[in-house]
Amino acid sequence: MQQLLSKGGGVVLDRRRAVSWLAALGCAAIAVAASLPSAPQAHRALAVSGAWRSIGPAPVFGDPYSGRESGRVTSIAVAPNGTIYAGSASGGVWSSTTSGRTWRPLTDSAPDLAIGALALDPANPSVIYAATGEDDDCGDCFYSMGVLKSSDAGATWRLLGRHTFEGHYLASIVVDPADPNRIFAAGDLGVVRSDDGGVHWRTVLREPTTDLKFVPGKPEALLAGVTGTGVERSLDGGRTWHRLGGGLPSQGSLIGRVAIAVAPSDPKVLYTAYAGLRQGCQDCLLGLYASRDGGASWRKLRVKDYFREPGTPIAAQGDYDNVLAVSPTDPNVVFAGGVDLVASANGGKTWQDLTDHYYLHTDQHALTFSQGTLYIGNDGGVYAVPPGGGVQDLNTNLSITQVYQGVSVSRDGRSILAGFQDNGTALFTTRTAAWRSMIDGDGYFNLILPGKKVALLGEVDGQVQRSVDFGAHWRASKVPGHLAGPIAADPLAPGDVLLGEQNVWRSLDRGLRWQQLTHVARGSGPLSAIAVAPSDPEVMYAGWGDGLLEMSQNGGHTWQDIGPSTWPTACPPGAGALPDDYITAISVATTNPYRVFVSLAYAYPQSLPDCPFVMETPSAGASWPSWVDISGNLPKFAVNDLLANGGGLYAATGRAVYYSPAANAVWRKLGKGLPNVEVAGLTPMPDGSILAATYGRGLWVLGSPDSYP
Repeated sequence: MQQLLSKGGGVVLDRRRAVSWLAALGCAAIAVAASLPSAPQAHRALAVSGAWRSIGPAPVFGDPYSGRESGRVTSIAVAPNGTIYAGSASGGVWSSTTSGRTWRPLTDSAPDLAIGALALDPANPSVIYAATGEDDDCGDCFYSMGVLKSSDAGATWRLLGRHTFEGHYLASIVVDPADPNRIFAAGDLGVVRSDDGGVHWRTVLREPTTDLKFVPGKPEALLAGVTGTGVERSLDGGRTWHRLGGGLPSQGSLIGRVAIAVAPSDPKVLYTAYAGLRQGCQDCLLGLYASRDGGASWRKLRVKDYFREPGTPIAAQGDYDNVLAVSPTDPNVVFAGGVDLVASANGGKTWQDLTDHYYLHTDQHALTFSQGTLYIGNDGGVYAVPPGGGVQDLNTNLSITQVYQGVSVSRDGRSILAGFQDNGTALFTTRTAAWRSMIDGDGYFNLILPGKKVALLGEVDGQVQRSVDFGAHWRASKVPGHLAGPIAADPLAPGDVLLGEQNVWRSLDRGLRWQQLTHVARGSGPLSAIAVAPSDPEVMYAGWGDGLLEMSQNGGHTWQDIGPSTWPTACPPGAGALPDDYITAISVATTNPYRVFVSLAYAYPQSLPDCPFVMETPSAGASWPSWVDISGNLPKFAVNDLLANGGGLYAATGRAVYYSPAANAVWRKLGKGLPNVEVAGLTPMPDGSILAATYGRGLWVLGSPDSYP
């Protein structure tokens, strides 16, 4: 460990951040007509017998700052036999029996793949608890459906506590080392306890809790990091609690996320990190504190604000990533993770920033020691710090990338450009069968525009980037608006591009210059969906976050409101959902420019229980008929994207892709083998295949066996 903390480097990382408004952009839909529309009969056959196949990323290669990247890892647990378990934000639980050289998914068929915390039974490590629902205060944090439990090292699972946890978010789960039937889980609902292995639960602390730790050697003693309060301790198994003071911030402080670490070799040594509001800085470091007397008194340690992200408009993100760990053999060796990972070998007297000295991805969420190795989970995947020092990425075949809508496919089908949560924009080619990093940051919507020189348009951190040498060099394409959102291309003249931010913008020169087409007031929320009619590119549609739907019949020169005054309620929304009428997608029939399909959500689909909400107007023209609800038998999840292709309609939902052969209210699940994951977007392939962008398990293709390796 001393070797690790004394080594130098020279790598300076580009700071990145997953922010709450990603949910708004993540919900926005792109509707781009394929150059070669698929035959309806081919897709009907796929709906019955087709099998989905993963094409990665597993992982993304070539990032200059953090090597191979996979996706957001929220929790890590390591069994005594060396098996590593990694819980991903929305891609389920994975395991490795080869020290991270290879991984396999364990929960692809589970009802919920959003993992907030992992715990192994100390008495029997084959018993695994996976608390679903990521409690990282992010717009793309998925809610809980309960606690997954396996008694056979992940071979089979059952869901427990759904009535208690559904719709909530969980940050910690711990198993009593003295009684394996006693389990505690913590999150936005407080601290809950089970005395029968997770079958029944009862609340023991009703305050939002972001961390929970047992005190070694004292099975009745627990420490809880509580939002708005600080550190609370129970000495009777959670029946009563009291707040610790002795130098910690007062309860009157604006305290946010609180992390706790207890030194295994000396349980009297404690560390805690407080995020909150100070001097106008939201989610900044209020302080990192150490105690040498079991929490009776604390001293504030001198350390930089490792929650801050220099060089960006984001103040800090202590409510998104705040985690601590202490060496199991030395109480003075402590690691603190936020945007960066900082470490001290002398109890906090001096610190070293490991992110600046090694190829380590930013945004730390999990720190776990096992046999002298520190395992790190962050927005890039799984990393390890062995006893000899240095940082290793363990992202080999870990396929947990969160893919946004707006995936683009080249006209020949040989290249795919996609954007990922905090893992930039990457290009896949059939020649290499690998994903290569193009631009760093949070990648969103993309276009591959054919021509004498192929033009690539990619959005990173809300800004449009442009390349005319197939990704070798990128330059900003300035849009004089706010943050870039969905993109659509004219199917007959692909050099003509539409871009949505607060308003619709158009480029006639493949993204070099832009002109504003609409003038919608900012009160309408972000522009969330754009579509161009495949049979008549003069007909365009745009949808906003408040349900506003507009159409242009003359190439964007004039626009008219075509939505109802109030969208009808399709079904009762889930607990906590808001009646936002957020338009998530617009799709236009292949041959009729006035047959339009629209999907909406009551809240951001990534975040809360929701309803399927698909509306259609069969044919329009001068006067618009009433909108018809065709949600039909879709499952009770939001619809994130729609794709009208041939005579049918495809819907990307919170758990699968569904197909309606007649584009009506009768739906059936499309294909087999797709993990039970949120599907963010759909893209038609030139050969009739369909590409599904999942938010947690990468991209999957359904179609011809020759499509992709």
